[in-house]
Amino acid sequence: MKITLIQMESNGTKKENEEKAFCLLKEAVKENADIICLSELFLSWGKDFESGKVNMKDIQIYQEFAKDNNVNIILGSVDLKSNIPNKTTNTCFIIDRQGKIVGKYDKKYMYVVKKKDFKLDERDDTISGKELGIVEIDNIKIGVGICFDLRFPEYFRELTKNGVQIIFLPSHFRENTGSVAWNILTKARAIENQVYFCACNQTGDGLCGNSKVIDYKGECIRELKKEEGILTVEIDLKKQEMYRNELPVLEQM
Repeated sequence: MKITLIQMESNGTKKENEEKAFCLLKEAVKENADIICLSELFLSWGKDFESGKVNMKDIQIYQEFAKDNNVNIILGSVDLKSNIPNKTTNTCFIIDRQGKIVGKYDKKYMYVVKKKDFKLDERDDTISGKELGIVEIDNIKIGVGICFDLRFPEYFRELTKNGVQIIFLPSHFRENTGSVAWNILTKARAIENQVYFCACNQTGDGLCGNSKVIDYKGECIRELKKEEGILTVEIDLKKQEMYRNELPVLEQM
């Protein structure tokens, strides 16, 4: 199975960000990817955050792309409008090769900072998710988390208990926290759950980039630095199964 991560800088308007995303999606298709993943809120960050909010109609163009190109898409995440005034969900849609939305995950853990010189609480305008991000693609169980979820190992343990073999983490991780947490925690989540961990980050000013795919042993197969572009790797689920049998950590959960 081939997996492609798209690392982009979403510094434009919603339209500009979308045009960039589709250029990179087309590049990924040329590499015969089975699953393509985008970053967190890839449409929203940039010149006009408010215009980046989307509704279900905005997702249809990605469904058409998936169907036309026979590819599965982990649609990073989008700022999805809700029925509650001034509230959105941070939502990842999973689209299969037929262009159908086969699952969605609303980010569960919100970024909260209470420093003297900087305060932020995503709960002010984002509704937290309640369900696990689990879906089946090409007969393989896939898990999804989003950005700050990375700091909660119990969430990923629940995904593993439900049989996932691959976990995707669309993110918008910043340099100041990423320099400490990003590399260590992505590797830890892969090792402790014996999964392929696909961490797809945004890049640009103040962001750490460094998208990567880590295997079930904790070895980084391939990574990007700060550059925009795509990262494609081929994974071997049979080798993963063999490793899990040889080192049966998960049995003891």
